[in-house]
Amino acid sequence: MRCFEAEFPALNGLQPCAKKDDGIVKTRFVVLIGVVVGFGNAATYAQSSRVDFQPRNSSAQVRTVAAEIPAVSQDLLQVYENTKLARNEEQVSSIISDCRAVLAARGRSKIDRDYALSLLAWALNRRGEMRSDRAAQLVEQGQLDMADQVDRQAAEDFEAAVQYAPNNWRTHHNYAISLAMKGNYQKAIEELSQAIELKPDYANALFNRGELYFELGDYSNAVADYSSAIALNSQDAQYFNSRGHSFFMLEQYERALADYRKATEVDRSNAGFQTDLADAYQYMGMWQQAAQAYQAAVASDNLFARAYQNAAWLMATCPDESLRNPQLSLAAARKAIELSERSSRGLDTLAAANAVSGKMDEAVRLQSQAIALTDDEKEKRELSQRLEIYRRGSVYLQPKPLSLSSVADGSDSEGRSQPIRAASGGGQSRSR
Repeated sequence: MRCFEAEFPALNGLQPCAKKDDGIVKTRFVVLIGVVVGFGNAATYAQSSRVDFQPRNSSAQVRTVAAEIPAVSQDLLQVYENTKLARNEEQVSSIISDCRAVLAARGRSKIDRDYALSLLAWALNRRGEMRSDRAAQLVEQGQLDMADQVDRQAAEDFEAAVQYAPNNWRTHHNYAISLAMKGNYQKAIEELSQAIELKPDYANALFNRGELYFELGDYSNAVADYSSAIALNSQDAQYFNSRGHSFFMLEQYERALADYRKATEVDRSNAGFQTDLADAYQYMGMWQQAAQAYQAAVASDNLFARAYQNAAWLMATCPDESLRNPQLSLAAARKAIELSERSSRGLDTLAAANAVSGKMDEAVRLQSQAIALTDDEKEKRELSQRLEIYRRGSVYLQPKPLSLSSVADGSDSEGRSQPIRAASGGGQSRSR
């Protein structure tokens, strides 16, 4: 059904591996929002690796344990100090080289080798983060080929870090994000499962695995992971919104609505959450509630194109005449196109607004352009059906859902067209 465009962003937005005060570094967002963990420094990283990065040969410790525990060599202590100052890829790469030199050298003590391995894992992760950041900048600059190359390098760093620190949940989480960004969702799920096993109270890892299950169409497992994440942190609106998407795909519409509402309560300023709630209302024929939710979305963000587009669709095609508003529908449809790229759905909406305004020639012209913009055969058929309605001088109205069960079984999938004659002069204007 056209009115509810399930515009679930790919993966819905993978969550950061830590909060800001944990030193997170946000990285790039191409198909999905990927965020990798900033370990801050080697000592912070050691806490999740169960490795002691604090120098054992400090003066106080040397006096008490020197006879029992060999000291970390001075050159490695200098490498550790360098981790505190590393600010760019070149400096971190130098740390990687130093650690590998220690590991390749004969005659180094076991404590030196263990220490070098842990420093190496930290440095590989840190460089992976930096490369992910650089890839994001390249994407913003339009250098997609170079971004893809740098992204692959980041993925190689994360994979190597997992090999050197297999018991660190952060390395598994970062590697999972890089795998997801390459489209390897199954392997990413395996890595996230490792991270969850190592740190079962980390809600974002559960959420991210739920996102991947959603992307694979495994909505039941997605719901299970979102629910576990919510049990750990009920103040993250995205958790509820994403679970709402899964419930919707499982045709559990009342549960979906409950989660969409909860997301808007937790984060009242998010226009995307308000629009998802409005879209669900519109799909279910709850027209007045949809109109109110779209108003809330635009109030939250008056530059959010999808809210304008889907509100325009409601005002142009709503079976409830009291909610149809030709003038506002035209204005909202034009605003949506102004704020976003020209698309088949945007033109389809603008065509419907013109039709309900009595501008049939313009509706036919725009609908023809919408058909030319899509390669999807199912969408072409749907758009073509509406084009024929406009050519007959009629407007398209959404079908009235008879009940929630009729929404669930898709009984309106072929009988979409409910033409009425366009009112002369564009019909009656009604403010919302």
